[in-house]
Amino acid sequence: MRIIYIEDDPANRALVERVARHTRDTLTTYVTADEALDRIQPGDADLILTDIRFGDGTNGLELAQVLRERGVDAPIVTITAYDLEEYVRWAEYVGSREFLVKPVDVPTLLNLFDSFRPADG
Repeated sequence: MRIIYIEDDPANRALVERVARHTRDTLTTYVTADEALDRIQPGDADLILTDIRFGDGTNGLELAQVLRERGVDAPIVTITAYDLEEYVRWAEYVGSREFLVKPVDVPTLLNLFDSFRPADG
């Protein structure tokens, strides 16, 4: 499965990288929303994971909305430290399929990956 993860925290990226290696999935990571917007095209991923708040002030939910407007239809999962009802509603509005609150553990990531894994992959 092709997974894209947009996350500015190195420890969070390392965890997802470790799980993706274990599951033999292909993982592409971006550190900023701007970098992701410059590079992600429709058809690039089977699953997109995104943080909400980046250190540079950008927002993963705005990123998700722009990706949808550009025709990216891969499932998007929001992973954030901010368990706020406002963010949950906004995530649903922009088409996020799941909303996970950090810290996310390995079993949760394994289950998440499996739940979005294409039948042939």
